[in-house]
Amino acid sequence: MTLVCPLPADHQDPAFAMALDRERMLAAVRSRLAKGVAVHSLRPDYVRWKDRDGSLVGWRADVESDGQSATTWITVRTAPTERLADEAERIAHRADEDHEGLRAFALVPGADLLLLSFPLDRLLPDLRRVVRASKLRGLLEEHFPHLVPAGLRFSKSRCRMQIVRYKPERRAVLRWDVACVDAQTTVQAERTLWVRVHAESVAATARLALAAANNADVRCPRLLAAPHDRLLLESHVAGAPWSAIDAASLPLAAATLARLHRATPPPQLPARGPLQQLDLVLRATEGLGRLRPALGRIAAAIADELTHRVPAASSPVLLHGDWHRGQVLLADDAGFCDFDRACSGPPALDLATFHAHEMLTSPEHADAHSDALLSAYAQHSTPPTPHELAWWQAGELIRIAMTPFRRLAADWPEVAFSLLERAAVAAQRVRA
Repeated sequence: MTLVCPLPADHQDPAFAMALDRERMLAAVRSRLAKGVAVHSLRPDYVRWKDRDGSLVGWRADVESDGQSATTWITVRTAPTERLADEAERIAHRADEDHEGLRAFALVPGADLLLLSFPLDRLLPDLRRVVRASKLRGLLEEHFPHLVPAGLRFSKSRCRMQIVRYKPERRAVLRWDVACVDAQTTVQAERTLWVRVHAESVAATARLALAAANNADVRCPRLLAAPHDRLLLESHVAGAPWSAIDAASLPLAAATLARLHRATPPPQLPARGPLQQLDLVLRATEGLGRLRPALGRIAAAIADELTHRVPAASSPVLLHGDWHRGQVLLADDAGFCDFDRACSGPPALDLATFHAHEMLTSPEHADAHSDALLSAYAQHSTPPTPHELAWWQAGELIRIAMTPFRRLAADWPEVAFSLLERAAVAAQRVRA
């Protein structure tokens, strides 16, 4: 077997092990899904593991047809034989569909595997229309007709789509560069918009958070339309991705974060105080214990410390809720995107989330980056106390320790242990 990463300790389902076997999955995709296209490689991307209750593994597939290369996604579902057969029967009417040269789905007999090619997704049904220019045009005509200026028309052939993020059965983020042409088919107007498809209701939260952020002079998307509560169309935020931290970028990001935190959070936003955080930490602790018992024991000891040293409640502010470098676009200032997890709570949460992500992506520089951000933030707003910040950092590090496995990292156990070691260090500061 050529497993892409170690299996969880509680693993019992042989179908799940097969779904992590790169060579067997590549052979299955080539034989059962490929339709006049060469499938060169598969790259592990995402996992949701529930063992015999049913899991899914997301793969990126590199395909080529007529000299043209493309990247698409394959979702491998595992479940008891009867459940997969029922699901295959429900989508049988999609059998003739294809995308990037791959058939819509294939049931692998005797293996308890169902292969689904993008954009077929049982919890994101809108994907099938928002990846097609003709369907997008109809969506815009109905919900945002002002995108196309008077006298021009939407050009399907000149539009370009990029899949920015996809987590099967969770959410997808697509960038559409839309072109509008005149009667002579000359491009007269171009505009970029973002399409967000979710498995859960987010429209109300996003609408409230984006309006409050705009009122606080934070450069962020405008919600152009919400055809329903799980499908959002947003405007583009200009700027370069915050891929590297330098002396200039941290003050820009910190100043914008401070402006966001000065906004009055709408009362309808979800609350994220210490009690809600402890609940999330305990859930992560349980999940870590299923992956490796030793991970669960370490996380449980830290969680117990946090339970007995809850910081005093801070005045709630408008929080991004998932703030890290990937949510920041730099220009003359910093623009923020992806407000799907916006909430109200203490400023320490956004600062702690940044620290946890830096520990995951740049562990050797994470403390220095976080200290510099905090120093820059303090130039614009009152920072949290060291005790409060350490408490939130420890909790966020426990939560993010699940991420290496969810991303199917080959070294996920080692990275998870390292993140929990850092959480223990933060918990020591809480005790001090």
